[in-house]
Amino acid sequence: MTMRNTRNTGLAIILGAVMFSGAATAAIDPGRIYLAARGQIPWQSLSDEEKAALRDYRGHWNDYGPDRQQRIREGARRFQRLPPEKRHEIEKKRREYEQLSPQERRRLREEYQHRHR
Repeated sequence: MTMRNTRNTGLAIILGAVMFSGAATAAIDPGRIYLAARGQIPWQSLSDEEKAALRDYRGHWNDYGPDRQQRIREGARRFQRLPPEKRHEIEKKRREYEQLSPQERRRLREEYQHRHR
């Protein structure tokens, strides 16, 4: 049996046991179990601070793979550790970026990618 099959079988057994116990049936969220089985971090499991910092990702968080979720979380942690003045400066630049046209954003992304290769 492969590692994935073993993990999925284990999750199915645990889910079945909890469901049939009746005690925690109302607390089970099949979506969270599905995400956890794939190695993803369900939105609901984030701390309140993380949810606040990652609010722009809320609508698509559960669609991202585990690697991307971890990169986003680490970026949010680094941002939170910055001095308030630096965070304010970054927020200001983000707002300016949001005001740019799609063509200007594309140009800036291409310049950035070219400089960081």
